[in-house]
Amino acid sequence: MVFGINLCSKKFMYGICNLGIVPMRTEPSDKSELCTQLLFGDGYHVLEKSDNDKWLKIKLIHDEYEGWIDYLQHNQVSASQFESFLLQSHGICFDDLALADSHNETKHVHLGCSLPFLNGRNFIIGTEKYTFEGELYQINKQITSEYIHFLCLRFLNAPYLWGGKTLFGIDCSGFVQQVYKLLGYQLKRDAYQQAEQGQEVLLEKNKIGDLAFFENNNGKIVHVGIILEKNNIIHAHGKVRIDILDKNGILNLTTKKYSHKLTKIKRILDNSNT
Repeated sequence: MVFGINLCSKKFMYGICNLGIVPMRTEPSDKSELCTQLLFGDGYHVLEKSDNDKWLKIKLIHDEYEGWIDYLQHNQVSASQFESFLLQSHGICFDDLALADSHNETKHVHLGCSLPFLNGRNFIIGTEKYTFEGELYQINKQITSEYIHFLCLRFLNAPYLWGGKTLFGIDCSGFVQQVYKLLGYQLKRDAYQQAEQGQEVLLEKNKIGDLAFFENNNGKIVHVGIILEKNNIIHAHGKVRIDILDKNGILNLTTKKYSHKLTKIKRILDNSNT
């Protein structure tokens, strides 16, 4: 049973993404807002079809996010493979951009993308067997300050894209979610959802890797970043950049003005080694 859905039910279709990036939209239309991205190796189940059968509403497995994808970009897998997918851990791409080859096709794989059922350098999606040609992520069991800093800098200068999750375009919460995936933690998708995770800490007690959240004039959480050493903060604003964090918020080092109002700091990592 997953999210209240019976895996044996014939009513639902299951998918594992076999394309580098698939846009997920808030409504079933190419003109609709991009809400997030379905990345290579992501698992999902189909909730419903649009009236014209051209769009599918899906729910991602890792963060339960919902949105619409083009039916032509759906990659259906069997219920049995999907159930196995849920029960196993999978490989992760650690290259900025790598290739996965099969007898029939070559696919592009991005930093942080999953490689289902990885065995050596081989993995499977549906009935297609791939060989991964890039660098594989090795789980770092000891999360140090240096390692957190290293992972964050992998995304430095990635351009801002609302709903984006890759080095070619990423938003603030997508950046945080992807870094934490590489640290071995699963976060929700949006900043306000991430703010509900972890334990709140005081600004003066912060550690590298803590998350800082920021609110708009209506008190709604609209931004998030990762705290680095010496009260620096790395966040996606125009691009992934490093600025200064203090009790007032983020001081943009380019404009010399405050860009975001601080509301809370949360700790999710086990920072005993930082």
